[in-house]
Amino acid sequence: MDDGDKNTTSTATNGTYGNTNSSTTWQLIDSPLDEKNAITVWKPLKYVKSLKAKDGILTLVEMKPKTGRFHQLRRHMSWINDCPIAGDTIYDGGGDAMNLRGRGLFLCSNKVRLQHPHYNSLEGRKEWDNLPSNEKWANGTLTLSEDGTTVEVHASIDLPNKFHSFLRKEEAREKWLGDESN
Repeated sequence: MDDGDKNTTSTATNGTYGNTNSSTTWQLIDSPLDEKNAITVWKPLKYVKSLKAKDGILTLVEMKPKTGRFHQLRRHMSWINDCPIAGDTIYDGGGDAMNLRGRGLFLCSNKVRLQHPHYNSLEGRKEWDNLPSNEKWANGTLTLSEDGTTVEVHASIDLPNKFHSFLRKEEAREKWLGDESN
């Protein structure tokens, strides 16, 4: 995920402990880690009420590391955004965030895009250009870059079920127990 390879981009989705903010647009974290430049872009995908989370909110977040620093996504969300990833036993800061430990780390690299190793070579590009259109796209996993110069491989997976079940359970617990206290 944090590979730092300029020919590869990855996307991770995670659940954070707290309310990132009310925006649904892409946000930028440009903050050095280990005295090196570190850039992450992220956006909230969903907000869920939770009795265990900071500010009573868990946020499902999509993140794209633009650099490849050690534990970059985890450290940026915890240290810079003050919303550690749920289940993070290293960077959650202790305290109330420990309430969300025990179900594992809610961080999943679920999308990757990279340059095709063969079709971007001189020989491979000639082969690509001569392929019939119905063979070029490999059911949507191969595409051309936006500028049309590079053949890319795109791969993605659905989020693990534990993400959705965790958010549903937290929301139900807040609704059930939160209503009881009112």
